[in-house]
Amino acid sequence: MSGGARSIFTFFAVAVWLLADDFVAAGFAFGGRLFGLAARTGVLAARHARMSAPLGPWTVTVADSDSDEAVRFTGTHMETGRGRQTFGGYVETAAGFVLLSPAPYSVVVQYLPQRASGRADTDRLRGILDRRLPRHGGRPPRH
Repeated sequence: MSGGARSIFTFFAVAVWLLADDFVAAGFAFGGRLFGLAARTGVLAARHARMSAPLGPWTVTVADSDSDEAVRFTGTHMETGRGRQTFGGYVETAAGFVLLSPAPYSVVVQYLPQRASGRADTDRLRGILDRRLPRHGGRPPRH
């Protein structure tokens, strides 16, 4: 759910709760909606994991050159690449690197988990990303 939709939903739920004659029933209805949203998010994440499981293991190669292909994905049954122009920046989290699309949308294009590489590889990847893409979200997390 987007930020705007979440704000509208929250406003609506609070308004219904405050205007209802039966606060207990309104509270249960509001709690049920929140539980339903959380359960739906979990179901969607599980469905996505099941759909991507048949792809098997894959590797990501990040190029530190001015070539047309910045990132190459290689798996058991597929191989594809993405150009640098498809990335607008990145965010580093404690768990990995999130590559974003160009502005104005800045949606997640790819996630590169840090658990898949050693400390030296993570530092090298951070250096490549810092040289080639703008960092969003401030300083990197401490390790």
